[in-house]
Amino acid sequence: MPSLRWLGHAAIELNLQGKKIVIDPFIKNNPTAPVKLSYFDDFDLIAVTHDHYDHLGDTVEIMNKNKKALLFATWDLENYLNKEYNIPWDRMIPANVGGYIEYQGIKLALTQAIHSSEHSDPTGVIISAEGITIYHAGDTGLFEGMKIIGEVFKPDYALLPIGGRFTMDPYQASIAVDMIKPKKGVIPIHYNTWDLIKVDPRDFERYVKEKGYKPIILQPGQSIEL
Repeated sequence: MPSLRWLGHAAIELNLQGKKIVIDPFIKNNPTAPVKLSYFDDFDLIAVTHDHYDHLGDTVEIMNKNKKALLFATWDLENYLNKEYNIPWDRMIPANVGGYIEYQGIKLALTQAIHSSEHSDPTGVIISAEGITIYHAGDTGLFEGMKIIGEVFKPDYALLPIGGRFTMDPYQASIAVDMIKPKKGVIPIHYNTWDLIKVDPRDFERYVKEKGYKPIILQPGQSIEL
């Protein structure tokens, strides 16, 4: 069965089309991470939304150890990793914000995000397979383009940051839900890792329910079938 597991902060594990995927693998210095880096030794794909340390995370170390893992990110971020860390181009899927890219039966796309980033523009990630589409918004503030993302990609699930200081807060994220219109559920991420982004996810849950959508509150390490 296709599944999704929250690995704490913004790190997400997906099992789709027989492939193991991780988005934003911030693990070693993530106090909420339920796994160690060795967990990713057999993963097939790493998707990275932007280069901040809590999102690029342990990508380089994972790829150096797991020689089959491919990277999906913006061309600029991949170029930086190639030059600074010698990650070879044949292990990258070059992309930018745009349409779907096919990867072994899985469709991948990058979306706009409103945030900062040193070596590339920040993005969200769309992953679609087995009739299921997941939107990971990355780090972002609220922006009107989320309505277009919802209309174009029609996600079943949305993963939205709610920590407030560096991203949307619970109320703003609930407005994003109303624009994206996820069909099956919305999962809050990027909160309560540290005191700076401490919020009560029950506020988000209440706001989302009031708008007629399904909130899914996970604990780090918890998974759901998609």
